[in-house]
Amino acid sequence: MKGQLNAFLTALQFLTRIRLSYGENSPAAFQQSVAFFPLVGLLLGLILAGAWQVLSYLVPATARAGLVLALAVFLSGGLHLDGFIDSMDGLFSGRERERILAIMKDSHVGAHGVTAVVTLLVVKYSLLTALPPGHLWLAGLPLPPLLVLMPVLSRWAMVPALTCFPYARKEGLGTLFQAGRGRRSLSIATLITALLSWLIMGLPGLVYLLLVALVSLGWCGWVRRLLGGLTGDTYGALAEITEVFILAAYFFRPW
Repeated sequence: MKGQLNAFLTALQFLTRIRLSYGENSPAAFQQSVAFFPLVGLLLGLILAGAWQVLSYLVPATARAGLVLALAVFLSGGLHLDGFIDSMDGLFSGRERERILAIMKDSHVGAHGVTAVVTLLVVKYSLLTALPPGHLWLAGLPLPPLLVLMPVLSRWAMVPALTCFPYARKEGLGTLFQAGRGRRSLSIATLITALLSWLIMGLPGLVYLLLVALVSLGWCGWVRRLLGGLTGDTYGALAEITEVFILAAYFFRPW
């Protein structure tokens, strides 16, 4: 139990600004923490959905969407957005593998990254603005279920990327999480995510999980063909792409 709690807190510290410690963040704790990514997403989803509902009593829908989006960026420390920007700079540069990896590692932001992140934020903001009122009752508040589920699925999307695909660099984030290993973590994370998806949205939640799995595998396969593996930046990019996909799928859903 102590090891599992330490692994969860390790995941919490890595994926968010929330800093709680319970033991040492050892290499084993980082590898085990992958299984708890969806639970960190659940915590984030509850915070965002709660803020969404409280703000609905205070500000117009457009302002509420902007504030919740800003809160999401703050809570994650901009970790995934940074990965998205670097990934877009490198992957759309049209260069060879080694040059792409060098561009992604460069701290400077290029035109591809700026254009992509502005587009991403505008699309996400627009979709959040149109999100309907909540009907998932928790602590007396009618929370929007999609906003609760979205961070769960986006954090889960990184789990197959970390556990099923190799790392493109000799050093870095992937080596810390032992990328390409930990199928047990994938099984646990998927079971947790499937249960949460069912509890939050029922059958549609499981459909979203299936669609996110396809997005995750498609993204990872494409990046692997270009780079021979994934990087920390591409993990973060996947989380951001998944969230936009979930929001867009809600408005185009046939069910």
